[in-house]
Amino acid sequence: MRVEDSFAPPAHDNCIAPMTAKMLFALLLLTALPLHAKTLIEAAYDAGELDLETALLFQLQSLRDPDQLPAQYRQTYTRPLCGTPQLLQALRAAPHFGPDYRRRLGKLVQRRPSRQQQYRSPAGRFLLHYDTSGSEAVPAEDADGNGIPDYIDLAATVLDSTWVLEVDGLGYDPPPSDNGLDGDEYDVYFSDLGRGAAYGYTYPEQGGNTTYSYLELDNDFTNPVYQQTRGHDALRVTIAHEFHHAVQFGYYQGNDGIWWQESTSTWMEEVAYPEIDDYLQYLPSFLGVPHRALNSGGRLGSDFHIYGTSIFSHFLDQRYNREVNRLIWEELARRASARLEHFDRALRAVEPGGVGAVVGQFAVWNYFTGHRYRDDYYTEGFKYPTVPTKNVEIAAKTAVRDSSDLDATGNDYLLLQPALRPGGVTFTFDARRGDFIRHLLLISHRGVEIRPVSDPTFRVAGWDQYDEIVLVVSSAENAGFAYDYLYEVEYDPDLTDAPAALATALRPSYPNPFQPILHQQTRLIFDLTTPSVETRVAIFSPSGDLVWQQVLGTRAAREGHAVAWDGRNLAGKLVGTGVYHVLLETDGQRLTRSLAVVRE
Repeated sequence: MRVEDSFAPPAHDNCIAPMTAKMLFALLLLTALPLHAKTLIEAAYDAGELDLETALLFQLQSLRDPDQLPAQYRQTYTRPLCGTPQLLQALRAAPHFGPDYRRRLGKLVQRRPSRQQQYRSPAGRFLLHYDTSGSEAVPAEDADGNGIPDYIDLAATVLDSTWVLEVDGLGYDPPPSDNGLDGDEYDVYFSDLGRGAAYGYTYPEQGGNTTYSYLELDNDFTNPVYQQTRGHDALRVTIAHEFHHAVQFGYYQGNDGIWWQESTSTWMEEVAYPEIDDYLQYLPSFLGVPHRALNSGGRLGSDFHIYGTSIFSHFLDQRYNREVNRLIWEELARRASARLEHFDRALRAVEPGGVGAVVGQFAVWNYFTGHRYRDDYYTEGFKYPTVPTKNVEIAAKTAVRDSSDLDATGNDYLLLQPALRPGGVTFTFDARRGDFIRHLLLISHRGVEIRPVSDPTFRVAGWDQYDEIVLVVSSAENAGFAYDYLYEVEYDPDLTDAPAALATALRPSYPNPFQPILHQQTRLIFDLTTPSVETRVAIFSPSGDLVWQQVLGTRAAREGHAVAWDGRNLAGKLVGTGVYHVLLETDGQRLTRSLAVVRE
């Protein structure tokens, strides 16, 4: 099938002057795409050295046939990627440029590869096309002696299981039929893609909102570019990823949805193979720039940000349910558009506040990654990078004023660290343009308190009881850039919710006697007249054995510190009836009290 035929301009485009059509396409492609670490081709395009047509073709050629690029545009990719975005950008541009562009594009993607051998998968759903000799050959090993290379045997099995997972298990529609091209099965071709740093491609073969397709996968995944994931594991996650593109093409394939295509395909890798974790390599490109819009990226198809958005699909899966990502695809199919307002309609089924509320929750989750990991958030959040913060430094009784701006759906994290100073802070927030959602995170050894904030001015009294105070600011807009706001934070040492302690003391626990069957916990309460760096609360049995302890670290000078004990020992078992001893250790002091536990 020729590119000229499958991606011919629609009839109504005939009324648009050629230059106008080019300008419109360039605007659609680039206005929603903030800058990132540029390829040499992107840099040349931005400098005016390449026109858009040539830049799109060169970007695709850098993956398909990099040796044929002019020398000044060749570069080594630091990590591999899915080649489908570059392919889609180049193909979708065809109606907006002339015959010369389509001729040049046709040399890269004109027809399906020709291969020496074919093999039908055991379930009969896929036809695999491969070479056994030459530069495109798959590894020759055939341990079971069935005449089929083991690599192809494995690929066929993985393809069948991927269909079962995504279509039969998760409820996605099967990919559109190609009406018998190369047989009734879905076609998969194997080529040496490593030289161009691509994991694989899903080739759309029609224009319009939906299309049938075929897959092209690397023939061995042994090229040095595959650093994060290699060999058979790379084959597994690539099949899960690229087949999901084939499924997506039955819903919607527009350029405005490229980021969502990559988000859900990269997420699907983890659904299929949670032990491989290839997606981790892309998360710094998202979490490192939280102010960027979810649907930004895809600049000439090469921005790793679009793969990093997989964390959003993970969030929807883990915070709500696994069906949400499919429901969004179904809504985009009905609307023939990937604008975020259509996401809003689907998300209101699980979150009444729609996209804005979801983005606000998403921003909170993203704070608790890396060294900030907590169990209530991402399952693998401890493996993720930490999101950057805007540190608000307050050294005295003064106010700090600053401004910032966010893209639609972007986020900021304003971080304050009380460092045991008494008093509190007053926040003032002024939204200059756009709607914002704010959450206040109050983080201490006791846990995390999350407060939604709607008032422009609010206070945090007795801030010394917290290790961190974070104001999470999220843009609730569906489109646009640079929604700006002003904020002010004023420190007041007299703004406290607890009086200064008259003496360091271990107060009576409450309740005491403590009945674990009736009470969820007892509170171990103490006061400090001066800050304590090494603070510990422990419980000892009547015979003097250590039962339980909590190392609190640094605690502020104030009344009413409290630690909860649920009546269980260090092994997690409920203790027996008896009179126990509570110990408070501070810098240079040891205080004790009795606590009765009743199990009957």
